[in-house]
Amino acid sequence: MTAQLALGLFVVSLLSGLLPVFVYHASDPWGSVQKLTFLIPWGDLFRQLHYSSSELFFLVLLVHIVLELVRGTPSISRMSWIYSVLGTAAVLGLMFTGFVLKGDQSADAAAQVALHLMGETPLLDRLLPLVRDTEVFVWKFFVWHGFFLPLLLVLGIWRHIGRIAPRREYWVVAIGLSLLVLLLIAMPEDIAPHEEIAHLKGPWFFWGAENLLQLSLSPWLVNLIVSLPFAMLLIYPFVQRKSWIGYALLIWFTGYTAVSLIL
Repeated sequence: MTAQLALGLFVVSLLSGLLPVFVYHASDPWGSVQKLTFLIPWGDLFRQLHYSSSELFFLVLLVHIVLELVRGTPSISRMSWIYSVLGTAAVLGLMFTGFVLKGDQSADAAAQVALHLMGETPLLDRLLPLVRDTEVFVWKFFVWHGFFLPLLLVLGIWRHIGRIAPRREYWVVAIGLSLLVLLLIAMPEDIAPHEEIAHLKGPWFFWGAENLLQLSLSPWLVNLIVSLPFAMLLIYPFVQRKSWIGYALLIWFTGYTAVSLIL
């Protein structure tokens, strides 16, 4: 059930992102987003639908992973499990790059924090040229969001998708839930370049990393903490006593949530 729903939400997210792709210009991210929101017919609806379906897709995906953990033994092969975990990491990358592409002050601040984390961490600093562009700042973020990360996501979950028989009702539910979230939960506010804001925050799943940096933790340690759940999920099919990974993930989630919300 969760796999069917996640697939439906992924399709809604993908289709609703087509219009923004054709309107967006990396040389003028803020202007492009404002044009899409206020000038293009139905542009704001497509933008909000893309946001709500993407957020739901990630949350349903997390629920699906939790159910697999509760099951005790993954219902897919070890290699399919590994590919699916990497696909989940690609979803986070898509959500983060999408946040950066809106081009406001909070997006720029989040991008700068992410680049700082990469630049101050051994090995990751070698990957900086893949995302940093000094002339057109968000150009590479746009390429990752619009092409490479969706491709990595599809490749990561391809084997998993092959086991899912598409059912019409799940597509309807996916669209309905996306529209419901669109009506009930507002997107993060766009902060114009000239506005004076005391404190800028990135996307909600990035708050913990930002707050850990405020605690003066080393960037490499912050990256290690953030990557821990993915490392534990990758080794999950290969360990015999799987319960300890479930408890470790619960402790990590509780701690990261506390750091995200309390600090």
